Amino acid sequence: MLVAGCGAASPEPRPSAARSPAAARDLGAALLPAPPGMRVAYGPETGPYGALGATRQGMAAVRRGSACAPRLDLDLPDVSAAPAAVVAYGSDEGSLTQVLVDLPSAFPGELPAACASYAAVVEGARVSYVTRKLELPPLGDQSRAYVTAVTGGGQSLEVGSVVIRAGRVVMSLLVVARKVNNAELGDQCREAYERLTLAMNSDGT
Repeated sequence: MLVAGCGAASPEPRPSAARSPAAARDLGAALLPAPPGMRVAYGPETGPYGALGATRQGMAAVRRGSACAPRLDLDLPDVSAAPAAVVAYGSDEGSLTQVLVDLPSAFPGELPAACASYAAVVEGARVSYVTRKLELPPLGDQSRAYVTAVTGGGQSLEVGSVVIRAGRVVMSLLVVARKVNNAELGDQCREAYERLTLAMNSDGT
């Protein structure tokens, strides 16, 4: 989810020639297809960002489990009403969630140093979060990437989160697995970015 995005920013934002899709339905066309071995777990869903079921569920989960995760403020009218699209895929090995939001005025900030290692009580269990910056080749105008190790509450997993801005559109990829494969995450980011920019620059947008 976009609310869980974070990571390493590209040193200098690079101007993008991509145009913005006209509406949420156009963003839906830019979503990734199911990766090999994965099936649809949610969506695809399009509409105002604040009205998406995945957005509401994700915000609730973040508020319960993490005071550190960057988030977009749904109380701001331009954020809540922004055209958006989301899809989630899953398998026995993990999950991948992609969110696209047409939102030129917001982008998650850098992770505060105090949030690199912390613990929180989630549904009655103490859970530890240790986050490291992931160095991926910069994409778009801005990009951030992190991998977070999550342990406690009977679980041990990693969460890879990447946020990329391409023109007006903010894209988030969230990968949950027992162990995040950095190379595979990088490949998924490039594929998602290429698909987005192709949709944004296609005739009729």
